[in-house]
Amino acid sequence: MFIKKMTPLLALFAFINCLCFLVMEQMPNFNYYFIIVVNTMLILMAFLSYIRVLKMDMNNPNAMIRSVMMGTLMKLGVFAIAALIYAKTQQTKVGIPTLLVCMGIYLLYSWLEIRWATKKN
Repeated sequence: MFIKKMTPLLALFAFINCLCFLVMEQMPNFNYYFIIVVNTMLILMAFLSYIRVLKMDMNNPNAMIRSVMMGTLMKLGVFAIAALIYAKTQQTKVGIPTLLVCMGIYLLYSWLEIRWATKKN
């Protein structure tokens, strides 16, 4: 069951990382290492979300909503702290295109996690 539900996430993780490594030389206006770090953080947060969804009562709609909202709040908190740490430690700027790509990746992972939470086994 774990492999079946994680296959889309692992495929997305591998696709994004491969794409970053393949186009790194052709498009230098993106910070690809930042994108790879964000991608890695998102897949780790998705694993934690999967564990949370397994413990959730699927017959209780309130529990499902609370679980999805808690996951979103947890990701928001982790990424806010990570952004503050990155801003304080790094001298280089990330750039708007890189942030937009990271936001798109975040939306893809969030969409997959909400699909998990709403599917009944």
